[in-house]
Amino acid sequence: MTEEESTARVRRGLSYVCEHLDALREHLAELGRTEELDRLKRAVVDGNENPATPLDAIDRIVRADGDARGAYGASARTVPEPGPVGVGPAAEADVAFLCPLGACARVEWAKPTMREAPRCRMGGVPLRWVKG
Repeated sequence: MTEEESTARVRRGLSYVCEHLDALREHLAELGRTEELDRLKRAVVDGNENPATPLDAIDRIVRADGDARGAYGASARTVPEPGPVGVGPAAEADVAFLCPLGACARVEWAKPTMREAPRCRMGGVPLRWVKG
């Protein structure tokens, strides 16, 4: 795997973890293993280490407990990173929200019913928005 492919895989994995953070924390709490998730959050928010290491550790933990999706999610292994805003199937949206930390590949398309920007589940700050 090239460095570029590895980086894209980690970004997709972080996106999956961010979107499923509450369920993942609950799963790890049941196993008594939340320390790796806390380590991952610190790596993403503080930039104190490469998030690939704790992400891989979480992946191993939940896979060993029978979760076939792991920490990367089934689609994280096969779906390419999102393209430029305004291109592709979400063309009906004018605004997309992206990771405020630039750490993951999460893209959330704006909906008319939204009253505020969605929040990053890792850093607790609003996702940054871009207009297409």
